[in-house]
Amino acid sequence: MDALPQVTPRVHQLDALRGVAVLMILFANIFAFGYPLEIAEQAGLSESMSLLSKLQHQLYQLFVRGKFISLLTLLFGASLYLLWQQSQMSENRLKARMSALLLIGFCHAVFVWYGDVLLMYAAVASALLWQRVLHWTPEHQLRYARHYLAAGLVLPALVWLFPAGQVADQADTAKLIALYTGPYHDQLWHQTKYLALVAFDLLFVSYWWFGGIMLLAMWAMQSDWQQLLKTHFVTLLLIALGSGLLPILGTGFNVAGTGLHPLRMISDLCFALIYIRLFLSVIPLFPELLNLLRRCGRCSLSLYLWQSVAMVLLFRWVYPELFGMLGRGSLTTIALIVIMLQLLCVQYFYKTSQLWWFEQLYRWLSLKLERKTQDTAA
Repeated sequence: MDALPQVTPRVHQLDALRGVAVLMILFANIFAFGYPLEIAEQAGLSESMSLLSKLQHQLYQLFVRGKFISLLTLLFGASLYLLWQQSQMSENRLKARMSALLLIGFCHAVFVWYGDVLLMYAAVASALLWQRVLHWTPEHQLRYARHYLAAGLVLPALVWLFPAGQVADQADTAKLIALYTGPYHDQLWHQTKYLALVAFDLLFVSYWWFGGIMLLAMWAMQSDWQQLLKTHFVTLLLIALGSGLLPILGTGFNVAGTGLHPLRMISDLCFALIYIRLFLSVIPLFPELLNLLRRCGRCSLSLYLWQSVAMVLLFRWVYPELFGMLGRGSLTTIALIVIMLQLLCVQYFYKTSQLWWFEQLYRWLSLKLERKTQDTAA
């Protein structure tokens, strides 16, 4: 999110990739914006859907869902390593930045939208910094990345092998819709309680899975990662397609069984790596698009937060009658319109090296917390 003293093509590529990830993640989040998060996995789905709609859903499952959050996690880990180098290996500065991000993420999750990922990223990164992972050798980072990723798959594997078999009740769904289109204080209390579930997920799944992905990115930043992606492209593609198709084949191409699944998580990570390779191969042909996406990456925090603020306002306050009612096609169209609007805003209003609103807030909080830490130590 912050400019490096020496800007290299490699950093430009990472910025552009971050821009792609933060824009495309709206296609995954839009169903949790247009429906209660608790039932977002089944948003607009039914066995009475047309064959074309079911096919579109399966393509979404295979190529979109989870892929860009994995890409964003890889980029977060890479950025953490670059910020560590920029700060001359000062972990105190990084810890202050993660504390600032933790505060922003907490406020976002409680007061705006409890599907927030910033809180999770900041918590995972803070734990990794406490372990001093940036001081580990690359070999050590890669070894622990494998261990962490394996640990993150344990609970999803148990959920998959021993499903609860609970089906969402229509009356419960109606109550959730009424809750999120009703008084704000009820929403606030519900979103605060939801943080307990986030803590459970962090302890048993997300710390290990996201932490493993971040460690993998840190190792890659010290390796010839572009050559590695080129060398192992076919292997990654086979793993991504195989682990992504097996859950779909296992459900008989119906719309059930879209929850936590270890094979899908593996597919998500492999597809994220594939998308990086494809992006790096194609984007040099479009220098103007590369520059626009790079600028999107520079203001990715603002774009991400504006997405949730705009969508919460749209579905809960401006048009609450649409909340929980739209089909997947309509929601996808809304996501596409918002993405185009964000691209236009960046194209016409973003200036080189400019810090947008939330980047300014992030930087200001980071500096305040860093100075407070220094004063306490003194």
